Amino acid sequence: MPDTQELSTEQQAIWWQARLSSDLLGDGQRREFDAWLAECPEHAAAWQAINSFWTGLDSLTLEDISDEAGGQVPEFPPAKSGRSPRSLFRPGLALAASLLLTLSFAYQQFDLYLADYRSATGLQRQIDLADGSSILLNTASAVSADFSAEKRLITLHSGEAFFKVAADRDRPFVVKTEAGEVRALGTAFDVRRQDDDVSVTVFEHAVKITTAGGEIKERLSEAEQLLFSRDRVNAVSHVNPQRAAAWHQQRMVFQDKPLAEVVAELDRYRPGKIIILDDAIKNLPITGVFGIADTDVALQSIEQSLAVKVRKVTDHLVLLSAK
Repeated sequence: MPDTQELSTEQQAIWWQARLSSDLLGDGQRREFDAWLAECPEHAAAWQAINSFWTGLDSLTLEDISDEAGGQVPEFPPAKSGRSPRSLFRPGLALAASLLLTLSFAYQQFDLYLADYRSATGLQRQIDLADGSSILLNTASAVSADFSAEKRLITLHSGEAFFKVAADRDRPFVVKTEAGEVRALGTAFDVRRQDDDVSVTVFEHAVKITTAGGEIKERLSEAEQLLFSRDRVNAVSHVNPQRAAAWHQQRMVFQDKPLAEVVAELDRYRPGKIIILDDAIKNLPITGVFGIADTDVALQSIEQSLAVKVRKVTDHLVLLSAK
């Protein structure tokens, strides 16, 4: 946490909102937030106001942030202190939203520097390990490697990675996450962190999964995928390996996917946030292949092919509405 002597209560609340919006937040940092929140009523009141503003973004309309509206900030439910987010952000909604989104992105990037290897948002990175194995990091991802005579341990701090494992009977290859571990059984596989869950997709041979809570999946085989958390292993699903591996070639492939799901995927490859303003367009079906290097091209394609209006408010905030 930054030096609290240099920050106002509202600034501390903004800092925590940005921090909590990152999927890199660990259990220890959540406890720090809980402690800060309980320190005094002013902290709780400031947090309620900031959080009301943040969650209120999902209910905005174009009129709320339009130039014709004079840059006025719409009213959101006030905190118990009686102060609304409007009173906290005098420069206007677009600037305030951009500030939070920029801070969230900045703190994610800061955490990535704690890892041995990392990739920036929208970029990928190939890593060749000393044992002959390789890692392909997807967007905004970070890993650390701990190799010894007895083990090969990779910690996935954030994001997604594709592993091609070199054979070594004496040193098991294990990918560790907060939710549990994935042990290679001579294989090629993806591991992706999704908040508190981890998704695993196998492309060659198999893996063994052990959750932090002790649940075990003895074997996940080629063309299979599953999601697990600290205390749960979901059912196995079968996948098309070529489609699942599309991101390895810097592609996103969608077939009759709802707009909301496509937007969530695009969000991974660009800093900031894409917000769908109208519920009516969230389920519009999209089929297409997009490059991950330029998500603006994907947004333009969506606007041209669907009854959707795309508005880029700032570099970190894009709004989608019905035409």
